[in-house]
Amino acid sequence: MERALTRREVLPLGYQDAGGRTSEREAEPAGLLTAGGRWYLVAWCRLRRAPRGFRLDRIRGAAPTGQAAPRRELADLLGSAATGAVTPDALDSLAP
Repeated sequence: MERALTRREVLPLGYQDAGGRTSEREAEPAGLLTAGGRWYLVAWCRLRRAPRGFRLDRIRGAAPTGQAAPRRELADLLGSAATGAVTPDALDSLAP
């Protein structure tokens, strides 16, 4: 995950939602945030075609592809309804 963030690479991941359903996603990572004691990956989700906040404890595997991802501004993604459900205590883009 760190590599995908710092090098701006597409990150395929398995994700389990709150209902226990698992799906395969391709994410374009923008940064990490912590809210309410939980960590989230903030990314553009290619499956949903929208910004998403992925709880790190629900990610079931992730490996960067080496494929370049477009630059996504963390502030832009945080303004979406999908990620707006959490108020960050701290955040970091990790991107140079």
